[in-house]
Amino acid sequence: MMKAGIAQAALPGITTTGLFAAIPSASTRDIPLGNYVVMLLASTIFMLQFTFDSNQQYLTGLILQDWSLTAIVGHMWLHTGLIHIISNLILLWVLGRHVCRKIGNANFILAYLFVGLVSAVVHIIYDGRPAIGASGAIMGILGMHVVLCFRRLSPAGPWIVLLWYLLTLTAGLLELTPTAYLAHVGGFLGGIILAWSLLMLNIVKHENQPAPAPS
Repeated sequence: MMKAGIAQAALPGITTTGLFAAIPSASTRDIPLGNYVVMLLASTIFMLQFTFDSNQQYLTGLILQDWSLTAIVGHMWLHTGLIHIISNLILLWVLGRHVCRKIGNANFILAYLFVGLVSAVVHIIYDGRPAIGASGAIMGILGMHVVLCFRRLSPAGPWIVLLWYLLTLTAGLLELTPTAYLAHVGGFLGGIILAWSLLMLNIVKHENQPAPAPS
């Protein structure tokens, strides 16, 4: 469990209540820093992934294929190619910023990791083939968006989601890597359950409810 002091030191303006933080003040909530951090990390790791070792033998331990904690956490930061990461970054930009503003920066990073872990567990249990990529975690963010921010998606939103899925399929075909559909389903359902839990615990407010005033 994260201590309040740690979260406050990392992201000013946020007060924590247990594992998930309370709603941040308006000034910090308007800037989706948590989403930017995830996008920056994914982009940086992708560049490092194809820079230092063309054979990428050092990545073997990060490939999701067993119950290794390193692989379960690490696989969601790796990508097979440009189409794979670009499509994921697009959807993070479209959906992630709304979810991040809704639940706060620290919460968003925790939520991203959580839905990524759920996606990984589902994949290991029901599929088991080696896999990498953030798509399962991003499907979790999509699930959270459906519950928490359904009114904020523009009319073009569903088409962007469809485009993302087509790009994901294209990346799988061009790079000869099969798509982990069950990981996507697991992440999506994990996101829905997490968002619903945050609402039930009153950590975040429903779309038609006002956010609590900053203390």
